[in-house]
Amino acid sequence: MSGPTLILDSAAFSSISRQEPSGQVILMAALANDQRVVVPTVVLAEVMTGKANDAAHWHTLGRLVVCDATARIAARAGALREHAESVRRKKRDLTVDAIVASTAMEYAPAVILTADVGDMSLLLSSPEIRVVQV
Repeated sequence: MSGPTLILDSAAFSSISRQEPSGQVILMAALANDQRVVVPTVVLAEVMTGKANDAAHWHTLGRLVVCDATARIAARAGALREHAESVRRKKRDLTVDAIVASTAMEYAPAVILTADVGDMSLLLSSPEIRVVQV
């Protein structure tokens, strides 16, 4: 594998599954550069519905690495979420974002592709992780 690992959050994974240009361009570049592209399982739980439109998600998964949340990833996510929630004004559950961020730390150096750069940036302070808008 070459280059940083690309980590997809729910918005990025959905964008790629729907073949939207913003996500497709980044995915194709990552795959062309032989970069690992990872989707945490919690993202699948957030986007899949058991309905017919899941077919696009299943097709997309064939090109990605699926990462289960290990105990270490989950514990670190809890700490990241706790810190972020203590410093932000807007109250919203950051659990899924925290697991995505913790997964990126596991694969560092990494790039997180997300629609919510603000929340991801709040969760992370590592120079080995970049956050990019989808």
